[in-house]
Amino acid sequence: MPELEDITYSRDECVAAVRDYYDFLSKMYHDESDVLIPPDGGWPTITQDNLRGLGKTDEVISLLRSLPYIRAPEHTVLKLQSAPLCQFADWRQDSHNVSIGASNCEVLKHCSESAWLLEDIPPHVVSLTSGNYDNPVLLLDTELGVAYWPGCPAKVKCDPPRELVSDDPYDYAAENEAEWRADSAAWAIPDFFEVFKDQFRKLNFVPISPRLVMDDYTPATGDDDGMVPMMQDIYREHGWPDLQRYRKRECLEAVRAALKERYPDFSSDPMEED
Repeated sequence: MPELEDITYSRDECVAAVRDYYDFLSKMYHDESDVLIPPDGGWPTITQDNLRGLGKTDEVISLLRSLPYIRAPEHTVLKLQSAPLCQFADWRQDSHNVSIGASNCEVLKHCSESAWLLEDIPPHVVSLTSGNYDNPVLLLDTELGVAYWPGCPAKVKCDPPRELVSDDPYDYAAENEAEWRADSAAWAIPDFFEVFKDQFRKLNFVPISPRLVMDDYTPATGDDDGMVPMMQDIYREHGWPDLQRYRKRECLEAVRAALKERYPDFSSDPMEED
């Protein structure tokens, strides 16, 4: 298992890992046009002045300025999900909203770091996600080069596709941070995104529309009983996870048709391909 002394943080490596992850999702279900790539010099709306109220380090702001983001659909507050029930943050838009007075950093902190973690997230750690109170929190440490998954399912934590960081947070972290770090699964940043990609490859994470991803770790309710296994079969029938054989357009059309027929309550926001 890797130790912290063997892990280093690299902004370029982090940016490449996020961009590769979004590229992977585009091959499966996102549209390529939904991935926004920063211009040379980074996103001009993301500045320390705009985000000063977050209390983050200059390195965190520089990282956010350099990251790609997932476009939020127009005329809706709903974002595209890039993990189960999980909206990744668009700090480009968030920073712009602060600059024009449409939002503020206190709101952004609550949306991205969750009320139960809010006081215990240090300035050099930033959330990759942002949404309502039950949106999963994924945290990236720009000093240690480690990403944390609070609430990681036990099946993933006990049998991870990439080795977890072995260090005990109670040995290296501040007292108020140790609990959430210890309760999280932690990987070197590139490994973290490979773990998420592996969950999609195995169809433990299953997109049922661009705005909704489910998992097979959560027990089904009466409304969605049998839906995830049905979706898994559809993806496999269309070649997934072999990208050389995977027929994306046909698969997403089949997903939409199956939802409309068997689970109409989940088909009101169908997948749309140009």
